[in-house]
Amino acid sequence: MGARIVVEAAAVDRLAELGLSVQILERVVRRADAEVSTCTPLDPPMMAGLIRWARTARYLREELVPAGWHFDNPQNLPRTIHPSGDFAIVAITGDELTGGLDVLPTTKHPRGPATALAVATNEQLPFDFDGFDFGLAPGRTLDAGHLLTWILLFHVHDEAFQVELSLPDAIEDGRITGWAERIIVPPFPREPVALPDVSADLSMGEIVVEVNRR
Repeated sequence: MGARIVVEAAAVDRLAELGLSVQILERVVRRADAEVSTCTPLDPPMMAGLIRWARTARYLREELVPAGWHFDNPQNLPRTIHPSGDFAIVAITGDELTGGLDVLPTTKHPRGPATALAVATNEQLPFDFDGFDFGLAPGRTLDAGHLLTWILLFHVHDEAFQVELSLPDAIEDGRITGWAERIIVPPFPREPVALPDVSADLSMGEIVVEVNRR
């Protein structure tokens, strides 16, 4: 069965059911992008991607923890957990299909065993899309090791941020291969962020560091 796709006004409503908003997600990805703009060609090539991923996770928590959410990092999987304890969100960089309709987006890079375990747990847990009911018995909540994990999938290019909040239900060889539900957020326009050009400074000669003897 294909993913349930939620777009436009329905996506806004669905995010609200989960305690989120388009505005929150936009602030998160824009703040992370501002951090990436501090990188220069002197940074290791992978630094920009690491910063974007790490800061997206951090800024999501900064938005949600004051509202009663909490967080943990099982096997270095940075989860932000809803106050009910029913589900968590994990921010992951997506591929170029992120946010697209009639496509199957996945993560930009293969994921490790913690993500695989989270997706396997999603496959085993009952949930109801028509209401905010994940199939739990009255008065029961999921414990920290057995909660649904939504993925905040984001992809950035020169023109826009592509974002979706989606519930994975299949993974193979570290790649997510199926989604139960995808909440598609309209692309956020983006101004190109150019890395600072330090080549002129470097070409002026050797860098001299003065060391004073004690």
